[in-house]
Amino acid sequence: MSLEAPVSFHVKRHETSHTLAAHMREILEHSSQVAQGGLGDDFLDRMERFANLLNLWGARTNLTANPRDPAEVAFHVMDSLAPLVLNLSPAPFGEAGRVLDLGSGAGFPGLVLAAATRSKFTLAEARRKRATFLSMAAVEMGLTNVKVQPSRLSVGTVDNDFQVVTTRAVGDAGLEISARALCPRGYAILWVAPEQKISGERVGSAGLDELMRHDYVVRRGSEPVRRSLVTLRKKPH
Repeated sequence: MSLEAPVSFHVKRHETSHTLAAHMREILEHSSQVAQGGLGDDFLDRMERFANLLNLWGARTNLTANPRDPAEVAFHVMDSLAPLVLNLSPAPFGEAGRVLDLGSGAGFPGLVLAAATRSKFTLAEARRKRATFLSMAAVEMGLTNVKVQPSRLSVGTVDNDFQVVTTRAVGDAGLEISARALCPRGYAILWVAPEQKISGERVGSAGLDELMRHDYVVRRGSEPVRRSLVTLRKKPH
């Protein structure tokens, strides 16, 4: 399935933080992800505030690559929205659902999905500066459905009543924690590269099943980038 946005933007150097955030918003406004997700001005306003804060913090705290490139930030936002536009069944994010985002980093996908849905998000991030950024960003974005957990979770310490666990750029390293965190038949969503392999044996031994791969495309500026989601369900007791 293609999630391409056919618009690319070229931004001059030395633009202000607010101008960069406005350009990022303009890219999102023309994207199929925002349109297919049914996301409107409230979401775009929050993403603009997020991009502004990311630009201010990103360079000095190494939050993410190229925080001053609006096309790069827009790429990560659109990639984070993939579960909302890939027609996953059942739909993973409900109004009363609890979601754990493992290794939240700069807020992709946790902050983005929290801005786009009514689910209650716990963002787990062990690195102190990044956890501080996430807390500040959640306040700046007006997100009352976000709690930041500034600690490194393990199978022995994680709560086990989440309906959804999301992980981006982690691969199968978080399978055991994800399985422990989920309630029975809960949903694990992993962002992976198309060529990245997920071990079926490790999936089963972690207590998960129903492995499915969902391929899609997101534009990074003018270039299409192939991406994949892997979805899993926790086995019933």
